[in-house]
Amino acid sequence: MMRTLFPGTDPRLVRRLRRDRQWKKLANYVLVGWEMSRGATRLRGKPYWLTVDPASFCQLRCPFCPTGAGRNVRPQAMLRLDHFQRLMGSLGATLIHMDFMNWGEPLLNPDLYAMIAEAKRHHVDTMLSTNLHAFDEAAAEKLVRSGLDRVIISIDGLTQETYSKYRVGGDYAKVTANLKLLAAKRKELASATPRIEWQFLVFKHNEHEIEQVKETALALGADNAGITAAYLPFRPGIRDEWLPRRREYALYDYDSFPDSPPWHWDASQPKAEGEKPPEVAVKVYQADTREERTPCNWPWAGLAVNPDGSVSPCCSVEEKEYDFGVFDGEGEFDALWNNAAYQKAREHIARFVRREAESIPNSKHACERCFSIGRSRFQIPHTLLEDHG
Repeated sequence: MMRTLFPGTDPRLVRRLRRDRQWKKLANYVLVGWEMSRGATRLRGKPYWLTVDPASFCQLRCPFCPTGAGRNVRPQAMLRLDHFQRLMGSLGATLIHMDFMNWGEPLLNPDLYAMIAEAKRHHVDTMLSTNLHAFDEAAAEKLVRSGLDRVIISIDGLTQETYSKYRVGGDYAKVTANLKLLAAKRKELASATPRIEWQFLVFKHNEHEIEQVKETALALGADNAGITAAYLPFRPGIRDEWLPRRREYALYDYDSFPDSPPWHWDASQPKAEGEKPPEVAVKVYQADTREERTPCNWPWAGLAVNPDGSVSPCCSVEEKEYDFGVFDGEGEFDALWNNAAYQKAREHIARFVRREAESIPNSKHACERCFSIGRSRFQIPHTLLEDHG
């Protein structure tokens, strides 16, 4: 069993930061781990993980994505390069990892490549998630030269029929041709990066293709293929049309999958005519007394920034009404990071872990109403945890 002298940290990442002489990042990582382990509500440490959304719109219409489904819970915007540069000026010295992704298609922002290069200038590990449609040879060269560490390409099928069932408006031939183009450009430029990963979300209509995914991905130039169980909305018909029958690739039990959520998260959820949200709190999370509760690391270690500068509690909160504030790099970061919303999030999660509190579905605070505390933690990429000498 790996042990560390520093609470709340991974000894492999500690070794990696020491080896790379990233002293500021290491000191902040250790401080954040210590503050999280003791349930601190007001922090001196800064986030070491950043999810930033370059563009909050997309060409595809994936039905379970708020953007693709047109739920309009967040305004469309494009992140400006000068805004991103100010963010890096405030946080770059302590950031360890950055995701370029969230509710839109990052490649629709022409400044994306400069943003990645700016992040790499601050020695930040970078990942991009994309549908790889807004792409050509020039884009492939810019992406390789940007220094990007990993690109995740979402391809949920091995034919146009299975792929476009979820990636509505997508072109299977185009995305696979672009994957080959990127792999070829990486080889041409004699670059080890970006690592190319094919992501395959499993649904009922494509689960028969699972065994062929990795072979297909490697043949097209990807380095790896990830088979991922998909999150599904609780709505009538979802179980029969979308939920896989293979239990190892489903997040839900087929027989007990509900046709509606036990409560309404927000007004954008479908409701029957005349239906009203529940007037009393619904207990949606009750851990077994033997089950250890783990904290969510977002309020201590992670930041989710939208293109307009608004800051979400985490990368899973769609609605703007639950934002914790705005940060565009011009004001003091501490004022946002230790505001009332963040301190309330940390207090609730710490109490939840100690079994002094439960989720409160009708709360106006996103973290209090969350029923996935400890289950939606971001994970440090394995490539940062590997020893390379």
